[in-house]
Amino acid sequence: MKIVALAALAALGVLIALPAEAGPRPRQDNSLAATCDNDGHCSSTLNATALKPSSRKRRETQNTIAAAQHQSRTLDANGNTAGVVISLKTGAHARVGIAYAARFQAYIDDLEINHGARVLFMGGIRPGRCSSSSEHPCGKALDVCQRRRGVVDPRCNLPSRIILGQIAASHGLFEGGRWCDSDYGHAQIGVTAAACGDGHVRIVQRLLPGAD
Repeated sequence: MKIVALAALAALGVLIALPAEAGPRPRQDNSLAATCDNDGHCSSTLNATALKPSSRKRRETQNTIAAAQHQSRTLDANGNTAGVVISLKTGAHARVGIAYAARFQAYIDDLEINHGARVLFMGGIRPGRCSSSSEHPCGKALDVCQRRRGVVDPRCNLPSRIILGQIAASHGLFEGGRWCDSDYGHAQIGVTAAACGDGHVRIVQRLLPGAD
C-alpha cells in the first residue's frame, strides 16, 4: 500500500525528500573538508585546491619577472644593452653596461657582505658621450653613495679610501679615490688617469717646471 501511495505522489509531481544515507560528506570548497563516520566522529582535512596559488598571485609574480627582464634589456646613452646593479640590503639600484654588470654587482656585494657597507644610493649610466673624463654614459662607471665628487654619505659606512681602492681592484675595477683629485666613491672599468703617486704622475710633475 505504501509503495502505491508513493507512486501516486510521484505521478502528481510532488517532491519526495528521502533521508540521506550515512557516510562521508566532503565540503566542496577550497578550505577545509570535513568527513564523518557512522558514529558521528568527524575530522577535517585541507582541500588540495587550497594549496594552489590564486591566479591573481601568479599574475603578480609573472608581472614582476617580466618587469625585471624588461629593465635588464634597457639601453644606455650610447644604445648599448644595460644591466642593473642592486644593493641586497637597501634595494638601491643603478644601470651599467651589461658587459660589466656582474663585476660591479660583485663589488657591491663584497662591500655589503664582507665590509659592513650599506649602499643607500648609486649612480650609473648618464646621458652624454663616453670619454676619458667620464665613463658613465657608456656604462663603465658606478658612483657609490656619492653626494658630490670625492664625498660620500657617511651613513653608507664605506671603507677608507685606501681599503676601498683595494677592494675595487680585487674585482677588476679602479676606484676614483686613488686619484690625486680624489673621486672617492667612484668605481670604473679600467684606468683613464694614473693613480696618485704612480710613476707616470711623478715624472710629469718633475717635467712641468722645466717645460715653461
